Amino acid sequence: MNYLHQVLWYMALPLTIVVSYYAVRLALKIFHKKLEAQKDQ
Repeated sequence: MNYLHQVLWYMALPLTIVVSYYAVRLALKIFHKKLEAQKDQ
């Protein structure tokens, strides 16, 4: 059981990086749409 905890701990960092990457991409897409909507006004 000790090894399972260590493996999950080491997998957490890459998973966090991937989740953060997609969260930033989503935020940039939303920001870009709002910026384009402001330009049209």
